[in-house]
Amino acid sequence: MPAFAHHVSAIDDQFHRMPENSPFWSESAQFTCYDEASGVAAYVHWGLLGREIWEALSALYLPNGEIMVSRTFAPRLEGESMRTGEAEIYPVVPLESWRMRYDGVARRVLMADLATGPLTDGPTERVKVDLIGTATTPAFGKGARHKMETADHNLAVSGSGIHIEQSTQVTGSVEIHGEAIHFNAVGHRDHSCGPRHNSHMWRESWVNGTFPDGRIFHCVQVFVTGRPVYFMGYVWRGTEFLPVTDYSGPLLTGTLGEPRDFTISFNCEGRREQIVGELLGALPITLMPQGMYPGTLNREVGLACEGPARWVWDGQVGYGWIERVFSRGGWPQIRAQDARAAAKTRP
Repeated sequence: MPAFAHHVSAIDDQFHRMPENSPFWSESAQFTCYDEASGVAAYVHWGLLGREIWEALSALYLPNGEIMVSRTFAPRLEGESMRTGEAEIYPVVPLESWRMRYDGVARRVLMADLATGPLTDGPTERVKVDLIGTATTPAFGKGARHKMETADHNLAVSGSGIHIEQSTQVTGSVEIHGEAIHFNAVGHRDHSCGPRHNSHMWRESWVNGTFPDGRIFHCVQVFVTGRPVYFMGYVWRGTEFLPVTDYSGPLLTGTLGEPRDFTISFNCEGRREQIVGELLGALPITLMPQGMYPGTLNREVGLACEGPARWVWDGQVGYGWIERVFSRGGWPQIRAQDARAAAKTRP
């Protein structure tokens, strides 16, 4: 593996001490991968609830339309990694590799069932996951030493804190009922911390893909009321990050990840690139004031959908991930809600 010139420092990619005077402070990590040989994908998202409790949302996507899901919690301990009784994620070598482990049980349900209702209690099955994602690109993003005059200060995307994106090669094993599946997968991760408040984020598109010739792309676009559209992205061809502009990506329109076939496009090196995507699995998630819940709880609140994707770029097939967020309404509706809320508080 080449010695990468990372955008951020190794300290940025470690866990961070919580400041006392930042009420919206949070830290999160996401780890995704898809193993083409087995058709199984793995996903975990870590978030901090109320500055005190880790929430780990974990899933294994099966090629038959089923998904194995769990949501676990544990108090945050200063200086400790993200860990619950069943799940754990931590850097092996900051900026170079992260490990995701799960040793517990999960609910096996149909992805389609989660599109019509919340994950319910019921029978569970034994699951073990032990995966390591090793960098295939430098760590891309913004670190603590980022020049503050160029920071976007957008509370919906980790504010003026740290935001790291990185594509990976994932190896290890997934064990279901004692049967081991050995992964050699493509993946992606992000790690962020800083002040965050998502109440006015009403659309988001987070995509990435890795191809056999070594080309990798990543783009994230966030629509936030009252602020410019946020964008971060790159194309990697093995030597340097190539800048991406004028990104256009798929937005979420349904509870099962619709549209499930889509095209993304962007400008890179003076050329308009088009990449055709297909969603290979869907985990609908309800965005709650405190954390995320698997399935569709209430169509009136925010909805996210996570899933592996198959991409075709210039005739070449690659794999990666797509995450999209939908909040009911949009700019006019949210502004109207704000106006009504303000009127109620006036004397």
